[in-house]
Amino acid sequence: MNIDISGKRVLVTASTEGIGKGVAEAFLREGCNVIISSRSEEKVRKALTELKKISPSVWGFTADLTDYKSLESLVSKSFEIMHGIDILIVNSGNPPREPSYFFENSMEDWEYSIKLYLISAIKLVNLVYEFMKNQRWGRIFFLSSWTVKEPQRIFSLADISRASLIQMAKLLSKELGEFNITVNVILMGSFETEGAKKSLRKFAEKIGEPIDVVWKREVLSQIPLGRTGRIKEDLGSLLIFLSSDYGSYITGTTILIDGGMTRSI
Repeated sequence: MNIDISGKRVLVTASTEGIGKGVAEAFLREGCNVIISSRSEEKVRKALTELKKISPSVWGFTADLTDYKSLESLVSKSFEIMHGIDILIVNSGNPPREPSYFFENSMEDWEYSIKLYLISAIKLVNLVYEFMKNQRWGRIFFLSSWTVKEPQRIFSLADISRASLIQMAKLLSKELGEFNITVNVILMGSFETEGAKKSLRKFAEKIGEPIDVVWKREVLSQIPLGRTGRIKEDLGSLLIFLSSDYGSYITGTTILIDGGMTRSI
């Protein structure tokens, strides 16, 4: 099987560290042109310095997923540099409040979370779909979590706010299928990133237990394969496959990549 997506123009949001950065690197290694983003200008500069060692075809801009004008600017700059976006990968960080239980969250927390996870995805799709439609080719991915399928109390904000992305992907697959645009949700299991460790560290402090004990009990012991996911090798490879012609018949669905962690069917 010879997968070739070289030359494709890719926008990955929240991509200067962790999941997003690993995904950006995976596409760069396949010869794609990639735009990365973050709210922090310093993080953008640092990530670009590292990623340009892999390929010069990477650019970065500051962008706030909760701000419409910021997203408009990000997409506009992406079009200026790459003259189009073939692959949109909507990734996001975590709400500052999490991990938190339902009744610990204020209405401001809920509003922020819904903007971060759902409204940003709606806005970004609206900004890119006309281009994809006109060229009759496109790939749209919403990166989400296995906890949407199997909700966890401590991730109330994220699980509730992201659940609608599954419905949106199904609806969009029917709207955009005739234009050869696929839309899928990727439900990720545990990947050992700084963001994941930070969230679990906050939870460990909340319940008064050592982080290594909580990590082993809540994460590693729950994964049948006995390890966390590898961003570039596991997640990146899946997205690259789905972005290729081999993945052109897969749309409107959710795909679990969790090492067998999820117990639901």
